[in-house]
Formats: sequence, C-alpha cells, structure tokens
Amino acid sequence: MRYPGWNREHYHRSLPNPNGAANVVSTVNKPHSQDSLFGVVDIGGTKIVAGIATAGEILATTKIATDVFDGADAVTARITTAIRDVQRQLSLESRTLDGVGVSVPGPLDSTLGVVSFSPNLHWVDYPIAARLSAALEGVPVVIDDDGNCAGHGEAAFGAGIGYRHQVYLTISTGIGGAVILDGRVHRGFCDAAGEVGHMTIVPGGPDCLCGNSGCLEALASGTAIGRRGGQLLAQDQSPLLAALAGNDPERVTAPMVFEAAAAGDALCELLLDDVATYLGLGLANIVHLLNPEAIILGGGVMEQGEVLLPRIDQRMRTHLFKVQREGLVVKRAALGDRGGLWGALQLIKGHVSDSGPAATAESIGLGG
Repeated sequence: MRYPGWNREHYHRSLPNPNGAANVVSTVNKPHSQDSLFGVVDIGGTKIVAGIATAGEILATTKIATDVFDGADAVTARITTAIRDVQRQLSLESRTLDGVGVSVPGPLDSTLGVVSFSPNLHWVDYPIAARLSAALEGVPVVIDDDGNCAGHGEAAFGAGIGYRHQVYLTISTGIGGAVILDGRVHRGFCDAAGEVGHMTIVPGGPDCLCGNSGCLEALASGTAIGRRGGQLLAQDQSPLLAALAGNDPERVTAPMVFEAAAAGDALCELLLDDVATYLGLGLANIVHLLNPEAIILGGGVMEQGEVLLPRIDQRMRTHLFKVQREGLVVKRAALGDRGGLWGALQLIKGHVSDSGPAATAESIGLGG
C-alpha cells in the first residue's frame, strides 16, 4: 500500500539530520492548506522526540528529556508543549492536527490507549492517549509499543523492506521488539507479543525492572552495559572508565564502555563480548520459535554495530540448524533513532484512514 503523495525519493529527502540534531526542518514540499497534518511522538526512557508530519514526510522534530520521576502527567504536559512548539516553528500553530501517533514502551493496550506497565517509565495503567488528547483539545491520539512502531518504520521504509517474515529488536535503555509474520505485525491475544527483552537468558541473573531476573534486557541493554561498567569502576578494575566517568561508578554509560574497550580496556572488551553472547542466544531463541528471514537490530546500542553485529551474528548461528542459518539475514536498522517516529506516523495515518486502531497493523504497507 502506498499513501497519496508518497514516493521513495521524497521520503529519503525528508529524513532528519543524520547527526540527530533537533529541530530539523525539511525544505521539501512544505504542507499546503489541504494536506493532512499529524503529530508524531517517540517516548523513550531518557528522551522524547516530538514532531509534526504530513502524510509523506516528517517536517520538523524537537528532543526533550523524559524526566520520568516528575510523573506521567508532567511528561504528557511536556509532550504537549513540544508539539505546539514545533507547530509554531513551522508557522502552523493555526492548523488543527488530524491526529497524533505515539510510540511508547509497553506492555500496553493499543485499543484503549493505556500503558499497562512500563518499567522504564514507571507507568502503571496510565491512559496516555486520553490524557494527551485532552491536552491537545480533542485531537485523536493513538499509541503503540515502541518496538512495534520502530518495526513498522523499518519494515515500511527501512532495512526491513522486502522481507515478509522479520523480527525487529531495539536495544537501547531497554530492549523491545516487533514480530512481523507473513507481512503483518503479530500482536498476540493481549497486545503483548514482541516483548523479547523479557525472555529469560540467565536464570537467577541480574534483576530486571519488570520484576523478573536474568532477562535479556537486564543483561544486554544500554542500561545493563552501563551498570556492569560501573561495577568494574567500583572495583578499581578500569582506569579508563575512571577517567571517562570522573571516578564515579554511577556516571558510567554504555558509550563510555564502548570507548574504553576501543582504547584497549580488556575487561570492557570482555563485557561487550558477554553482551554479544547474550544477544546471540536471544536471537537464536527467536529464530527457533519464529523462523524469520530477517532480523533487524536498532536502538542506541547498535550505533556501535560494527563492534557488536559480527559477534552477535556468529554467536546466534552456532545455536541454529543449518536450514535456519541459510538465507537468514541479520542487519542494522536503517532509520536510526527516527524509526519510532516513522512508525508513529504510519500508526496515526492508519487510524485516520481506517477509523480505528484495530486496523493499524494492516495499514503500514505490509499486508498482502
């Protein structure tokens, strides 16, 4: 399915700045008065990206801190302000939005617009769609899991083009995913499919924010990498991390661990090798269960894909049957940190076109 006014050249020209700068405004095809106008939001554990889009391009975005400990309503208020700020930047403040699509960490109920339980946001049964809609004076708001949204974006516009059976993983503050089978997003009976970050990899392993232990997210997310790096620093085992973090274990981040490993820190290198092993095991489990033809890896941790991807791929393949290995492709995501925004745009376009969130899984250009 192709949407009116969309073409691949148009799409590539309208991508945000590859350096990730905020407030990037496209100079291509500024909206006419008759064009649909949408808000797009990608909520992460540490930052939120909000923007304004037409049916065919994201016009501008801004990035703000999530500040989860201020409470869910405060986050919603900041999102509202961010959307209005981008409208003003584009001189579109007089336009009423046709809808807003929101990518948010789940699990959630996309039909009700409620985040059931988001460990990284500390939200429980929070009606984000209704609250944001009210703050925006009745503009329709639809939500989906951040993994599903990023998977939507990659499948429709990015590294997943052409694959009918694919799995997307986002490896960032947490680990989420999207399962696409026979060209359609698989949601499960209660909207909770694709929670790949919470499969148990090491029984009795590190505690996860979800309440379990040994989850893939607790072992291989950006948060987990930073935590283990902090432990190395606390044990006086990494002078390089001490220099990067000001000798404060609480300040160690995943990028610091990658930097220390690249500079020759053997223990940081071993830490990253462990991360690749955990991710390889997780992917092998997914392949045995679902038999995809492509696995797409995105999120902030995969910005270091040249370091991790070959190791992840090798560890995964050692646990697969020959028939599963043949033809299986493991790729880095192509849309960077904008995959969730493009998925959110597909989500709200599908809602507006089909008059209901139940149709959004089939409204991303994948159905046959």
